[in-house]
Amino acid sequence: MVTGRSWLVGLGFRTPRGRLVRHFYVVDGMADPERAHEAALERANDPSERAAHANLRLDDSCVEMRRVSRDALGTWRLCVPSPCTA
Repeated sequence: MVTGRSWLVGLGFRTPRGRLVRHFYVVDGMADPERAHEAALERANDPSERAAHANLRLDDSCVEMRRVSRDALGTWRLCVPSPCTA
């Protein structure tokens, strides 16, 4: 379920050849972006999640954060992405 305190967190992973691949996690119930980032990292480091994307190396040099919201008419919206943060 997505609430007013939901975030879309984009984390980067490196392939064996060095290409950056971004995986996105929807994190619900976090009041601020720092906690959402921590929750996404925890999820990304879960052994089953790592196995699902071939144990790619996490590259946290650029994290994309977007707040997910729903307006009064029920339309889903993503806020403008945050600048890359390490």
